[in-house]
Amino acid sequence: MNEIVAFIFKNQWMVFLTTTVLLVSLAEAGFRSGFRLFVTRDEQRKSQIGTIQGAILGMLALLLGFTFSMAVGRYENRRDLVLQEANSIGTTFLRASLLPAEHKIQVENLLRRYVDTRLDFFAAGRDDSHVLKAESESARLQRELWSHAVVATREVPTAITATFITSLNETIDLDESRLTAFRSRVPAAVWPLLLVVAGVGCYATGYGAGASGARTVFSNLMLPLLLAFVVTIIADFDHPRHGLISISQQPMLDLKSNLAVPAASPASGGVRP
Repeated sequence: MNEIVAFIFKNQWMVFLTTTVLLVSLAEAGFRSGFRLFVTRDEQRKSQIGTIQGAILGMLALLLGFTFSMAVGRYENRRDLVLQEANSIGTTFLRASLLPAEHKIQVENLLRRYVDTRLDFFAAGRDDSHVLKAESESARLQRELWSHAVVATREVPTAITATFITSLNETIDLDESRLTAFRSRVPAAVWPLLLVVAGVGCYATGYGAGASGARTVFSNLMLPLLLAFVVTIIADFDHPRHGLISISQQPMLDLKSNLAVPAASPASGGVRP
């Protein structure tokens, strides 16, 4: 079951196509089953359809709202962590200027490379091998930065160097927070449940249309398409590294631009302003 769900939800187009075909087919099957009831003119069974249909659609609305809220919450958390990490790296870079001269330049260069690695982490998408590679490089740079912090603290054990260690520690913690947020998804069991309830809802709506003897565009086409679109958007929020909805890396890109080493000019003699 997990393999089937993973195959369906691997990208937004597969989600939309698969969900649309499934729901339209069930709506058509429901219409044909309900039409037999119209032919037999079984009024007692017809009277039950509206109640059942309303209950199923109400359950579907509740489930869609719950899943949407869950996916959006995870999306917002990932987005906020990008800004927090960019701010933390920027603060660490500024506080690096308080370190002894022999550590200052090396730490600043390491932080510039660290920003590139964090951008690579997002660009890796859902490719686990590239994610692990980016995380491995991040861990290596973190160890180098921490070694400089330890040596600098021993050389100059003051409150000033302590502030650098505090911001560096926060930067390292945010790396793990972003990795955890990346792995946090809507529970896999929710997707089959959502598809089953949506499928039963479309079947019941089609069945009601068939029992009345009138085929409607809404029950047989518009409702399945609308539900397929909503499920696709929810899946997109849950997988923001690809698809229509993505998490902006602009805070990290702005930080990279701010930390860039200015090019030397004849007037300045290559000295940073």
